[in-house]
Amino acid sequence: MRTHHSTAQTCLALMIGVLTLCLFSCKKTPNTIGNDLIDDNNYINVMHTDTVQVSCHAYLDSIGSKNVRYALLGSMNDPVFGLTEAGFYTQFRFSSSGQSFGTAPVLDSIVLQIALSDVYGDTTTLQTVHVYELTDSISSSDPYYSYSEIGHDAIDLANGFQFRPHPRTKNFSIGDDTITEPIIRIPLSPTLGNYLLQIDSTAYNTPDVFKTHFKGLYLICDAVAQNGAVCSLTLTNNTTTQLQLYYHDAATPQNALRYYFYVTSSDYYFNHFDHDYTQGTPEFVGQLLDGNTGLGQQRVYLQSMGGIRTRLHFPNITHWADSLEHSHILVNEAKLVLPAPSDIDTALFSAPKKLVLIGFNEDNTTYILPDNYEGDNYFGGTYDAQSKSVSFRISEYIEKLILNKTANNGLSLGIDGASYNAYRWIINGPEADEDNRLRLEVTYSIVNE
Repeated sequence: MRTHHSTAQTCLALMIGVLTLCLFSCKKTPNTIGNDLIDDNNYINVMHTDTVQVSCHAYLDSIGSKNVRYALLGSMNDPVFGLTEAGFYTQFRFSSSGQSFGTAPVLDSIVLQIALSDVYGDTTTLQTVHVYELTDSISSSDPYYSYSEIGHDAIDLANGFQFRPHPRTKNFSIGDDTITEPIIRIPLSPTLGNYLLQIDSTAYNTPDVFKTHFKGLYLICDAVAQNGAVCSLTLTNNTTTQLQLYYHDAATPQNALRYYFYVTSSDYYFNHFDHDYTQGTPEFVGQLLDGNTGLGQQRVYLQSMGGIRTRLHFPNITHWADSLEHSHILVNEAKLVLPAPSDIDTALFSAPKKLVLIGFNEDNTTYILPDNYEGDNYFGGTYDAQSKSVSFRISEYIEKLILNKTANNGLSLGIDGASYNAYRWIINGPEADEDNRLRLEVTYSIVNE
């Protein structure tokens, strides 16, 4: 037993000795390991700044609006942006070829029913809609922009029909139909219904022939005095969006008949927008219309519908490299932060779901930023409701600017889907009175040669 106790003591002493040696051996911290192998002038210094100079201002935009996701209809009188009217031109095609309405068709009514996808603004404001028959055809080859127009008849087929764009969410019935989604339903003049019943039957041979007889419709709303809204409509939803012709044969008036006309992805339509920005706030008008771009340092503006984008520029960033002398800069992260003012109205004018950021070439054409190819999760652009802000990571773009590897022509900021939604937004400028200002946050490393 005495021998066993001595052996245990010896083992314990050895273990304590090994632990002590390990503790003293590990005294050097990870931050200093290898320092004796690196020259003092070659350390990597990580720094951060959010004081990069940014200049920015809003500017007028125009966009292609042909066959976009939604047709827009309505009028909105914005207390900041002024008056906007949204309308659209569209073709129709018949639902079945070789259609015959019989020897003595009698019109009962004609109704334009359109699927309502969304509403932006005040849904309680009464809207007055006008519907006109086109006298010019929509071209398959012309691009059509937000300002484009084509000829139409002067007679209002809707006779100033009024509606409030309240989305209906529950099933409801119209005649024998059960409607499962929100709609706008506009009664039209019997003049159009009788024309479609009585045109030569050869018009229903092919869609192209039909479109020479009936070129389509143009819809627009009267300007509202205040508030108002713009509706997003799905024209190619053929189960709901229909030009509905109700009729009967004179010999059998008890037999109600119905025929549909549709808009398909093979047909053409485009949005048209009118803006009266003179009715906006003095700060807004001064920046956008009077050319006082310096006002953009306080606030800048964005609007869909061929409305407004913002131009951003980093005028002194190329001088950064000049100050480094014999050093190199590595941009770890460059984040453009775009906060909204604290007093912005998000109840009536909700924030855009996403913004887009692209680069300018020398000739003012645009290109996709290199950071965008990393995907949305990295690049950003999505609205954060908690901070009321949007941010973009533009690290590669900023590093190329600093190293003079890309031209410093500035960036263009806009609203995603601006050709088919009605969003507007306000952003604090880089010199805003509020603490939460537009800024470029750069984390970078200086590597000495």
